[in-house]
Amino acid sequence: MDRPKLNRLSPEVVNQIAAGEVIERPASVLKELLDNSIDAKATKIVVKVKNGGLDMIEVSDNGTGIPSENLPEVFDAHTTSKIKSIEDLNSLISMGFRGEALSSITSVSKVLIQSKYIEEDVAYEISYGEVGKSEIKKCAREEGTLVRVEDLFYNIPARKKYLKSAQTEYRKIYELISKYLLAYPNIHFVAEKDGKRVLDMPAIKDATPGDITRERASEIFPEGESLDIFYDGSGVTIKGLSAHPSSHKAKSSKQVIFVNHRAITDRGIIRAVYEGYSRFLPFGEKISFVLGIDIRPDLVDVNVHPRKEEVRFENAFRVYSAVEEAVRHTLEKALSFNNTHTEDFQEHNPVSSFDNIRQSFANSKPVSTPRPYSEIKFNNKASSVRDSLLFSQEVLQNTFSSKPPEFVSHVEEKETSSVRNIFQIFNKYIVIEFEDEHLWIMDQHAVAERINFEKLTNRETKSNVQNLLVPQEIKLTKEQILFVEEQKEFFEEMGFAFNTKGTGIDILTTPVEFMFDIQAMFNEIFELSDSPMILKQNFDKLKQDILATIACHLSVRSGQKLDRSEMLSMYKELSECKNEYSCPHGRPAIWKMSLSDIDKNFERTY
Repeated sequence: MDRPKLNRLSPEVVNQIAAGEVIERPASVLKELLDNSIDAKATKIVVKVKNGGLDMIEVSDNGTGIPSENLPEVFDAHTTSKIKSIEDLNSLISMGFRGEALSSITSVSKVLIQSKYIEEDVAYEISYGEVGKSEIKKCAREEGTLVRVEDLFYNIPARKKYLKSAQTEYRKIYELISKYLLAYPNIHFVAEKDGKRVLDMPAIKDATPGDITRERASEIFPEGESLDIFYDGSGVTIKGLSAHPSSHKAKSSKQVIFVNHRAITDRGIIRAVYEGYSRFLPFGEKISFVLGIDIRPDLVDVNVHPRKEEVRFENAFRVYSAVEEAVRHTLEKALSFNNTHTEDFQEHNPVSSFDNIRQSFANSKPVSTPRPYSEIKFNNKASSVRDSLLFSQEVLQNTFSSKPPEFVSHVEEKETSSVRNIFQIFNKYIVIEFEDEHLWIMDQHAVAERINFEKLTNRETKSNVQNLLVPQEIKLTKEQILFVEEQKEFFEEMGFAFNTKGTGIDILTTPVEFMFDIQAMFNEIFELSDSPMILKQNFDKLKQDILATIACHLSVRSGQKLDRSEMLSMYKELSECKNEYSCPHGRPAIWKMSLSDIDKNFERTY
């Protein structure tokens, strides 16, 4: 047997191996070149590709350029002006910095660079090909830098055969450019495909890097159906746009995340966004969003991925909590009307308390409860909201405007109105006509769920309970018994006092409002997770889902006949809720339209 012998790899082979980490496809080349143009303070970048980037990728900018004495060295491995020591990585905010991008690119392609440094009168060029590096020479160029990359992987056929079709590679390039468009609205981007201009996006006036603008996000949020997201605190600033909950989809939506203007992927941030939506969106549904997160460079490591597509936060919980809070605050502010015009109701009709009419719902059948968002698995579970009230495009545009001034004025107008008429249809929906020529349609079960959910959430005392003459036995497994014992204080706060025994628990008290099958309610609680152990681990998040389950069992059902006073009472209590838009499971609770919306639908102009 031959003894193994160590071989020292040549610089060429070392560069080709490094290129395998950085250069995966034509879009990888483009990313490195765009980063360098942005670092050079370019305000206009022109991208040209041929044959999906397989034949040629060219990036031209009007940035500061490269000093002529540096041109011969930009191809050398680990040469960079961005850092001098390892400590510099802690404060680095530039895009390209690894010092190996151009070296890696030149090891697997043919490259030409032309550049005019801002402090020099003449431009220079240099090239790199099969025979190595050329001599530097003068060229005709007025400003900035041009880098042309041709014949990608010409010297590594094994790598080239794994590339996709030219159309697929071009799609990857376009997706990449789209992300830069969002992150840098201050830059004029132009793109050409096979000699034809396909994109010309001028810079947006007064925009700065990191601003997420509606103009640049128009492809993600058609017709302006988006909400502004903002957060600033604990060293984290968040700006972005997110879709209105009613525009959710069963299939994957566009979700773009930037950290310090760099596009990344991070499942923790995606999860935090959906946690913020958890009371506004049916489980399993997807929404589009664009988030720009700015964080102090020393609190994030951007050097954990060869292509800088992932980052590592020093305190990930702080970032995820900030994202969740920012999204939830945006939704609560934009979708809650907080109309408290009790005088209008009492002036026209005496209103009985909603708490006093729940007895009439005692024989109604509970509905199933969607699984909680705290257990998101990003599946394609069908949406229950499709079976509930549908929101028309026109209503969304008029009622939930993405422009805050219009939204506020609409709310103020509603606060000065009063109820003209109220009635029930199909024993399922409540229709309310207002004096100001607006119309509401409420899903009676969703509204009742929202009212009960907020009352349970704000419950501060244990006094509002009723003692059962005979304790009710609830059969549970041993794991389930351990869980309810550990969370006994929480259940008692909700009004459920109990004693444990071998086969389950004996319920001693219930909330005074509760008149349904308690066994069914506990069964649904344990269906919120695959096991009691997971329930225990995620209990802080799952509390909201348990409250939603209890609220569901307390609520009026579809098919239940209501009288006028009951309907007015529901409307009054809904108007006092923090979130009037949806039930605690995320289904819409109200549908609003104006007389002008109805006239428009019938093409009526008089």
